[in-house]
Amino acid sequence: MKRGHYSVRQRLVAATLLCMLVIFVGIGIGARAVARHESVELFSARLATSARVLQALVARQLEHATIATPIIISLPHELETSSSDDPEVFGHRYETKIAFQVWRDNGVLLAKSASAPSQALAPLRAGYSENRTDGADWQVFALQSGNVWVMTAEQDEVRQEMADDIGTSILAPLAIGGVLMLAAVNLLIRLYMRPLSELATRIAAREPESLDPVALQETPQELVPIVTELNHLLDRIRAAFQREQRFLNAAAHEIRTPIAAIQLHLENATRAATPEQRETSLDQAMVGARRTSKLAEQLLTLSRIASGGDHLQFQPLSLRTLCCDVIGAIEPLLDRRGQSIGLDAADDCTVRGEPTQLHRLLQNLIDNASVHGAAHGEIQVTLASGPGYAMIEVANDGTPIPAQQRDSLFTPYYRLPGSVTGGHGLGLAIVREIVDVHHGTIEVDARADGQGTRVRVRLPRAH
Repeated sequence: MKRGHYSVRQRLVAATLLCMLVIFVGIGIGARAVARHESVELFSARLATSARVLQALVARQLEHATIATPIIISLPHELETSSSDDPEVFGHRYETKIAFQVWRDNGVLLAKSASAPSQALAPLRAGYSENRTDGADWQVFALQSGNVWVMTAEQDEVRQEMADDIGTSILAPLAIGGVLMLAAVNLLIRLYMRPLSELATRIAAREPESLDPVALQETPQELVPIVTELNHLLDRIRAAFQREQRFLNAAAHEIRTPIAAIQLHLENATRAATPEQRETSLDQAMVGARRTSKLAEQLLTLSRIASGGDHLQFQPLSLRTLCCDVIGAIEPLLDRRGQSIGLDAADDCTVRGEPTQLHRLLQNLIDNASVHGAAHGEIQVTLASGPGYAMIEVANDGTPIPAQQRDSLFTPYYRLPGSVTGGHGLGLAIVREIVDVHHGTIEVDARADGQGTRVRVRLPRAH
């Protein structure tokens, strides 16, 4: 079944945006409804008051007004007891909070609304003002027309109430919307982060020996690198376990044979009928002991290098000096085998490496070329350099190694078919580990003339 990948970030952004749109649309609708409600209250009251003023001024006319009895525009008695914020057929209760006065410039009150006090709402001065009259704060606008002053006013609490209601209508939905947004985002995060919890649960439920890859039903793109690297780690651990198991099995098999041979030779020595037979058996036991000692040393070397057990101290090394030292040490052994060795190091190269390991690398390459080369042949060591790397090439003569067998040369305990040498198949495996530790590469191919095999090791050059 195909497993889908998706982006947690993209889904969170899209879902959060959708939630914001829904919540703020609701906030906008609510705020608009409250603001419209407040405007209807205020303007309905003003319309009613203006209508009454016009009715009084036009129908009754101001000549009925006297100094002793100014015209008073009465309000329906229902407004005194109404608690509804909605317009009614008899008017609106806000009319009790809106007032007007008409004054002569000599201070005579000609007309007023029933909600207005008897004293002037403000000084006879044109324009807007704020005054406290009869124990209440009024917002007043005065207009002069000839010798008549018209004052319209509303109690300040009307404006304050409207401001409070509009502020509440905006802040309350925002607060509620914020809480809803937090709840929605938290729910979305829990929903879309469920694969992370599932991953943790699956890891916690695994058996210690289980190295199977981790797989989720749906894997977010943000988790893909984690799952991929975790599976790579499990693969490396599995490969390491398998390598260690093969190493132990092969080591046990390799050591069992020479130990059995040594034991047999020692038993023959104890039962020898003549001193010559005893001497021969002891000599063969000594050869087996040396071979076993060399095998144990190679096994320990391979194990230390592969596991990183050696404390490596890299330093700049001259490959020409290294080659001269190794060739000088191994040349007597090659002379006894009837082989010769040459060095072409016209271009010296400097690399950063661990001296002991690089010494062992070159020694193993030369020894391997000697063992698998012609009986009286020549081994050629060449140094060369390229962009950012230095190369050591070791070549022998004789029968080239078939191409299909070259990849297996670096496998521990691998021996070429038909090989009659007494090696253990660990020399090139150790070389490969050393090359990997030094971040280099190694390759095996045939010589240009088709006679013999050459091994090329490339190492990073020292800066």
